[in-house]
Amino acid sequence: MRYIYLIVVVPFYGHVLGVTEYGRVLAAMSLMNVVWMLVSYGFTFVGMREVSKAQGHVEYNSIFSLHLSARLLIGLLGGVAGLIATFCSPILSERPAIGILATVLGIVSGLNLGWLFQGRHQFRTPIMLEFLGFVLSLVLILSLVKGPADSSWVLGSLLIAGVITSLIAYGLTFFHIGLPKIGWRGITQLIRDSTMLFCYSTGSVILISSSTYLLTFLSTPSQVGYFGAAERFAAIGLSLMGPAAQVFIPTISRQLAQGNHQGANETTRRGAILLFGYGLLALCGALVLSPLLLPLILGKAFTPSAAVLQCLAWMFPFAALNQFVGFYVFIPRKKDKSLAVAGVTSGLVNLLAALYLAPRYGAMGMALARIIGEATLSAMLLFLAARAGLLKGVMRGTAQAFSKVRLGRGRVEKS
Repeated sequence: MRYIYLIVVVPFYGHVLGVTEYGRVLAAMSLMNVVWMLVSYGFTFVGMREVSKAQGHVEYNSIFSLHLSARLLIGLLGGVAGLIATFCSPILSERPAIGILATVLGIVSGLNLGWLFQGRHQFRTPIMLEFLGFVLSLVLILSLVKGPADSSWVLGSLLIAGVITSLIAYGLTFFHIGLPKIGWRGITQLIRDSTMLFCYSTGSVILISSSTYLLTFLSTPSQVGYFGAAERFAAIGLSLMGPAAQVFIPTISRQLAQGNHQGANETTRRGAILLFGYGLLALCGALVLSPLLLPLILGKAFTPSAAVLQCLAWMFPFAALNQFVGFYVFIPRKKDKSLAVAGVTSGLVNLLAALYLAPRYGAMGMALARIIGEATLSAMLLFLAARAGLLKGVMRGTAQAFSKVRLGRGRVEKS
């Protein structure tokens, strides 16, 4: 559904809004992602990890109440940050309504309950709600957006769909585990427990999500449009790694909580094979298909975006490695501090590279900065994982699997 949705709306945006106005929409969506990450503040993985080990409705309700209270508090700060960012951006300040809608949408997205459903292994519920959100927003966008002057309705349609699906999700949660008890107790400790993961997301995710917004300060509106369109397609590929993490993280956490370290290592290996295979496939597909598909889908005005997407394609193998080590190895084993160090370091490298390359090379410069940031994160994660000995169990099982394969081949050759 993600593919079908984007195959419909991305060409629609390109042809109806044009390069400049579509660039403005993408900058607003970039801001929305930043506000979303701020409101989440690392709570997502901490909550998923806690819920996967919880037992009984009382414990579920306690975790739900605490996390909702914390997100509401951080949501106020995210709203202020979004408004300031809207009026500071040269492109968004021309149409402040689109930035304000993006800020509200980021807060609504940050309050989503996907982490709770995934922690309880109720994977179908968030999928069905996301499917409903796609359908609602698609109908609204195709009905309300008629030209460049209607660009604010893109964010407005997404906001309406987000509010409706959130109301349904909260209704289901209230029915199954009861009403939340909003309060201040425990929020400070939860923020402390989530700070390391927030530092990681600040360095490795927020700066990446804000690339299009950052480019509004460093280059021309047309370069923002070229990069934003290419980054949108790259985000499609990266987002398809997400559903696997939503299954693997709570599964590995539960296995470790039960003392099943061998099973956790086996699950981690399966996740690694899945991610690396997908990363290489996405790289090859983007390199070959970008020059053919982007001008066809978006129109000839977006032809320069093809080269930008080919550059961004080299992110996929690094992103697969980062998700494997970060989400499947570090998070379930509560190595949040190591993640924070890697995320902040790579984020600073990414920012410095962007500040140097984007003013000189525009969209291509920002793409190169993204690759440098992902490569730095991969190097940091591998170094920290190797130093902590976290990969020994996973690699030992992989070596044993290859030994069995070689032994089986030897037997076949003898027979």
